[in-house]
Amino acid sequence: LLIALHAGALVDERGPALVTQAAVILYAVAGVMLTALHAVWPAAAAYALMGIANIGWAVASQAVVAAASTPATRVRNYGYYSLWNSAGAVVGPVIGGFVTGHFGYRTAFALVWVLMIPSLPIAGRLPGASAAPRRPLSLAMAPRLVQTILRERGVGAVLFISFVVVCAQTLQQTFYPLYLNTVGLSPTLIGIVIAAISLGSMVVRSLLSRGVDRFGYAGLLNGATALLAVTLGIIPLLRQFWPLVAVSALMGASLGFTQPLTMSLMVESVAAELCGVALGIRQGVQRLGAILSPMVFGVVTAAFRIEWAFFLGSAALLGAVPIVASVTGHLGSPPRPGQAPLPASNPSPGAPSRSD
Repeated sequence: LLIALHAGALVDERGPALVTQAAVILYAVAGVMLTALHAVWPAAAAYALMGIANIGWAVASQAVVAAASTPATRVRNYGYYSLWNSAGAVVGPVIGGFVTGHFGYRTAFALVWVLMIPSLPIAGRLPGASAAPRRPLSLAMAPRLVQTILRERGVGAVLFISFVVVCAQTLQQTFYPLYLNTVGLSPTLIGIVIAAISLGSMVVRSLLSRGVDRFGYAGLLNGATALLAVTLGIIPLLRQFWPLVAVSALMGASLGFTQPLTMSLMVESVAAELCGVALGIRQGVQRLGAILSPMVFGVVTAAFRIEWAFFLGSAALLGAVPIVASVTGHLGSPPRPGQAPLPASNPSPGAPSRSD
């Protein structure tokens, strides 16, 4: 949360390659810590490093997609980008569950830093800076740009949807494995059920651009939010493996629509030179939801039972559906003439400016 805005500004100033390489290194360090140090505080520190790395990687990779896209191809490209993310999220839980069940957690965590070894040179091949022409933008300007970006048409709606969906997604990521454990599933079966979420996302993300053409941004976002609410409410009623797989796939389908659509809409709503900062703001709002969601649902779980956390999440999402419907009617429509100007930069005398 604390670095999201500056990570986006760093992408705008220095390009995605540097930020991605730093993220890969942090992932590797965290993997080594989890492998070697089995205690609460080292694990907490490792997860904090992974959180920082995830912010940098998300903003940098999404900025690469934005720079490589035209308005006509943006939705399709974000769909493909999210599709490959989902593919990794399908393979990861299956491998993680299998390795944990047969070789233990230490070996599973070792895979994290091993996978980062080939990732580092690949990250170095990313473009050094955005391909979009832009005015000079420095890291110090990032806080001043927030107000400019928030005034842009559609940004507030995208941030609200991102926050709501991430609260529900964090509930799923944090408490769903715990619920699956309480119903007696093995680590391998839990990995398969979790992988079904990403498999559902993969299927719908390959059809994302067609869905936008047929139903529009608003129709897809409203339907996906409602579907996510229904699936969360159904989970506590299920205890068998195959029904849980089916509802997980539906949950993944809803998440598969919302995430790439909000990425595309955020990029569409701002000028190209503000893309990294805008994506950083979106990541910051998502991290705020990821902080608040497990705290709230954790209190509910401790006071009642874990099933009530899912019922509460479902009710909250259902309550948000009318709000989402009211703020999404104009999304994806042509922007208003003109855009808010960038704040003037004040480089120090003699400081070089760069425009790519």
